[in-house]
Amino acid sequence: MKKLLSVLLALTMVCSFAACSSSNSSQTTDTTSASQSETSAESVSTEENKEKLEWVDYAEYNLEEDVPAKNVILMIGDGMGKNIIKASEVVKGDKLVMSGMKHRTDVTTYSESVTKGYKEFTDSAASATAMSTGVKTLNGCVGVDPDGNKLETICEYAQSLDMETGLVARQVVSHATPAGMVAHNSSRDNYPQILREMVNANVNVMFGGGSQYYTNSKVKKAIENNKYKYITKADELDALNSDDDKVLGMFAYDNMGAPDMAPSLTRMTSKALDMLDNDKGFFLMVEGSNIDTYESKCDMETTLGQMQDFDKAVDFVLKWAEEHPGTLVIVTADHETGGVTLPDNPKPEDINDSCFTSGGEHTNANVWLFASGAQSKELCEKDVIDNTDIAKYMRKVLADSHK
Repeated sequence: MKKLLSVLLALTMVCSFAACSSSNSSQTTDTTSASQSETSAESVSTEENKEKLEWVDYAEYNLEEDVPAKNVILMIGDGMGKNIIKASEVVKGDKLVMSGMKHRTDVTTYSESVTKGYKEFTDSAASATAMSTGVKTLNGCVGVDPDGNKLETICEYAQSLDMETGLVARQVVSHATPAGMVAHNSSRDNYPQILREMVNANVNVMFGGGSQYYTNSKVKKAIENNKYKYITKADELDALNSDDDKVLGMFAYDNMGAPDMAPSLTRMTSKALDMLDNDKGFFLMVEGSNIDTYESKCDMETTLGQMQDFDKAVDFVLKWAEEHPGTLVIVTADHETGGVTLPDNPKPEDINDSCFTSGGEHTNANVWLFASGAQSKELCEKDVIDNTDIAKYMRKVLADSHK
């Protein structure tokens, strides 16, 4: 009898242990699932977070030129050298829409770091600063000169003319290129600090990634103090209206890296234009941020997806500008990335990862600048200009139109 009781007791203990293990396993699974759910909310793995990728049909737009430039839209393909444009056209089997813009010239991209021999190539921060302020600076600097002195950015200049301002990117909102349009910092990596300054600068519209920085208490306080509407979802973007004076949209925890991640660059650009359009004009910067990201990884397939995304946004902007005379559209790059090299008479199958020759590094190759619309011709009269000339020209045409 005692043996029987011992066996029954042992069985009871085993069953209890198994139940506890099952419960703990369930709790672990629930915790893991919750963690995975949170992660998936920031990813693009679900169909509802994707947008269709395809080459936009080639088209030429007839933008009015001989009118004052009330609005300026600067579109920057990060790392978009000449040969990635050519490679895209080989794969597409037709020209990109940007190639059909009325005027074109070459742009030099070197930074002050290159001039002084500190670095071999520019970075996005120095290049954005040059295009925004008209002054060369060191790599890593946004909106300041080599000595750390603040420079007047293009957003600040536009605001001095009582214009509205906007920034659209696929990278973190306070990443180098959008930051260079408005902020001042000697280190491009100070993302929370730069974002706080961008918010305090009262840029009307800022769309991109980087929701992780919303958790910074000082950033959150600045957003509240400056009465920004803060959004993180594509449907919230679609629901915005003209009553929303200032909006900060950060649609990913970090970078909106996948080219099919919603909302697309075109969708963000469309909403920015809706919100910025006004009688006094606006400045809008739109960046195809991740062309560079995947060139640096020597990933041709995804780079081409980023080119699809960017050219589609260019097509939308040109169509919009054709219907809104007084708009100058500039499409260029901050630098070339990847040392993209093509064989003679390339075929689509020749466009692959082997075309990258610089190990994913930036190069000193000149990039193209395309321009159409109000006062666009003079910007491209010379065969080669410097990236600082872009800032100077935008100021010139805006000053003339806002006298």
